[in-house]
Amino acid sequence: MPEFDGDHHGHGGHHGHHEDHGYQGYHEDHGYHGYHGHHVHHHGGADTDWWPLLPGLIVMVLLLAALAHHQGYDRILIERWRAWIRPEQAERDAWQAAVERYGRTAGEFAAFECDPRAVLARPALADVTRPPTARFVDEFASACALRTDGFPGAAAAAEFTRAAERAERAWSAAVDAADRLGAACFAPGERKLLDQTIKLLTAAESTPHDGERHAAYRRALARLSELERRTGWVLPGPAVGAVEHRARGMLVAVPAAAS
Repeated sequence: MPEFDGDHHGHGGHHGHHEDHGYQGYHEDHGYHGYHGHHVHHHGGADTDWWPLLPGLIVMVLLLAALAHHQGYDRILIERWRAWIRPEQAERDAWQAAVERYGRTAGEFAAFECDPRAVLARPALADVTRPPTARFVDEFASACALRTDGFPGAAAAAEFTRAAERAERAWSAAVDAADRLGAACFAPGERKLLDQTIKLLTAAESTPHDGERHAAYRRALARLSELERRTGWVLPGPAVGAVEHRARGMLVAVPAAAS
């Protein structure tokens, strides 16, 4: 018995020692999983506690919807929803407005360049050495490069919108500057040539006689060549082309009338 007891106690102590290690190993290896299981059980109970409140929440949502409909807020919400699902609509509208703005600027610029008398009334507006005119030419070229036939996407549309606005402002500024300057950029003799050219163009447009009209246009072209030689100022190509076309047209019209 003593031997048995001694062996038993020794073995029991040794076994207890192993159990301690196993217990520690269990906690070291599986302690987190035990905590995780406790955590899941805790949340599972919390989710269950919300179920009795669900009918009341549904009733509250229905009451709020009825109140919104009565006050007209539902239409506002619908419009905002449509704006949210169609985010490009406002950008498309802004782009279309910029296209129209660009078109007005381009139309005014083209009408100016094709009208010889308008150019001669504002010579500085056709002079790219003048800072306001140079700024407009640059801004207009930038807007023209960004112009597209269809909506180019949000980013490109916004860039074009800004360019069209800058071109429009630059055009207005250049016109104002040309009106203030007038023909002051020319010397007295050069201004005389300018005035003579304007009078000749006016006479050509007002005379009912083809021969007088043809002679007036030819003399106007001669004055323009002299003004260019003396000042370096050049009438825009479209305006020169308009004068030359009218002069050639009169040359054809005279023989036709004579025959």
